[in-house]
Amino acid sequence: MSSPDLSSRPTRYTRLNPDGSGRFVRTESVPAPKATRGQSAIEWTMFGVSGLVVALALVSLYAAFSPSHRMVPNRVAEGWKQDRMNILLFGIGGESHPQHDDLADSILLVSLKPSTKQAAIVSVPRDLWVHIKGYGTHRLNYAHKVGDQGGYPGEGPGLLSDTVAGVFNQPVHAYIRIDFAAFVKLIDNLGGIDVYCQHGFYDYLFRRGFPQGWQHLDGRRALEYARFRYVIGPEGDNYSRELRQQQIINAIREKLQRMGPAQTISLLRAATTLSSATKTNLTTAQMVSLYRTFHEIKPDEIRHISLKPLTEPFEATRLGEAGEAVRTRRGGFEDLQRVESSIFSSKRQISTDDQIQFATAPPPPRSHAMPAGQ
Repeated sequence: MSSPDLSSRPTRYTRLNPDGSGRFVRTESVPAPKATRGQSAIEWTMFGVSGLVVALALVSLYAAFSPSHRMVPNRVAEGWKQDRMNILLFGIGGESHPQHDDLADSILLVSLKPSTKQAAIVSVPRDLWVHIKGYGTHRLNYAHKVGDQGGYPGEGPGLLSDTVAGVFNQPVHAYIRIDFAAFVKLIDNLGGIDVYCQHGFYDYLFRRGFPQGWQHLDGRRALEYARFRYVIGPEGDNYSRELRQQQIINAIREKLQRMGPAQTISLLRAATTLSSATKTNLTTAQMVSLYRTFHEIKPDEIRHISLKPLTEPFEATRLGEAGEAVRTRRGGFEDLQRVESSIFSSKRQISTDDQIQFATAPPPPRSHAMPAGQ
């Protein structure tokens, strides 16, 4: 049975290529296909959505790299009106850290009451287990690092400030960030500081220590005093390190009190240029106002607070974040918020008996040029 001859059958292919040569020969007008109403609607919708996504991406990119996006809002004027300013002071390792660490190494919330010239310093555990906006629960010091990496408004200082504000239910009006290199230079520019070591201690990793008694510290030794933690006994935990850091803040304040106003303001202004990592959103005019208001503050008008009585260490087991962290003893942050809300109604130091007691330190010797402790 012979195969039927299909070459004579009119198809859309034979009409356009009747000889099978592959050449396009239009033998008749073929109307172009038209989209249905449904197809047109879908195409326009897809086009609109794609355009919107591109526009949002461009806006986000511009915002992330704009100078205003990188700035932490300065709310100091609000603090003056409310008769309370909360300034977040924190340190990072920076370039001089062996791992160029951007985690917040030490965190202090300094509160000031202009009308009564009172001050309070709260050491915030860097390992406090908190919720970080957009990133879940982590140690508090992680907020600075991820804020720098993730494009958060105000970058690392912005996210750390907002996280601390949420923990204590208090606004953060300004911040000061300093790295190790700038810390050392600042102490050296002051001619060293004097600190009373209440509990002598020895670091077994660095094989250096501090005997009990008054110590005159240059910048390098002051950094060691603030950071040593491979220590047997009470001075080996992070809570003790935090109070030693408060001692250094006090010693800097006392040194500045003995300087003239012009010299002090010049030194504070220069401090922000000691390293590329040192940064603050305080203006020079605000620094001058704060200095004039608080430069004669008395030691007994300063509260020194450790959160050791209200928190406890625990072992975090999350992959990649395993190790010791800190949590509140009763869960939630209500106890910490109560401390901050009544920060100026009491002068009692909040700490445990084995920690540094600021009120019991003996008066410093007449000479403030003691040799550095060995």
